[in-house]
Amino acid sequence: MDDQLQIVKWEGKVALDISTNEIQAWSLLSEFFNLHLWLPGIATCEKVTGSESLPGSIRYVASPANEAGEVSWAKEELIGFDPVEKSFSYRVVESSMGFGEYVAHFRVFPGTGVGCRLEWSFECEPVIGWSREGLIGYLDSSLKGMAERLEKATNPDAKTTDDKVSYETNGKLDGKANGDKNSKANDVVNCETNCEVNVA
Repeated sequence: MDDQLQIVKWEGKVALDISTNEIQAWSLLSEFFNLHLWLPGIATCEKVTGSESLPGSIRYVASPANEAGEVSWAKEELIGFDPVEKSFSYRVVESSMGFGEYVAHFRVFPGTGVGCRLEWSFECEPVIGWSREGLIGYLDSSLKGMAERLEKATNPDAKTTDDKVSYETNGKLDGKANGDKNSKANDVVNCETNCEVNVA
């Protein structure tokens, strides 16, 4: 019987407390086809099929062209939408950025004061050309940029923020073959990182 090899799965989460209240934040960030309004680095977000808030809807997102005229892009499918919990989930169905199986969850939580907490988590196969830490760093900086745009839109007089960013990652081998003949069926890798960063 052939040994069954295992494939590494990545999991991670970034979270940020902001001054915008949860109702305002959810009303703006839950618009699936308007990601380009809030996420720095995204120049285009267009409906491919479906309707706002309707699972099965697909959007096309793309970065600005680089100096060589190349554009990084992805098609993402909305797979869950819960206005009561103020959360939605999506998966990458096609991309130019090395993504295979990738599912993300976004949620807006009530804050401890007048603001709210944004949380963005994911589970995925290792992404070609990325490290898990690099992907976490990308989501971390993206969430900060999203929060900055959101706060400016809902509170244009705000001058500074004193928010905390925390993130957690957990990677493990899950029992699927990854083609690495040096892997063992019972190998398990656990990696957890917990950080808080003060945003000036």
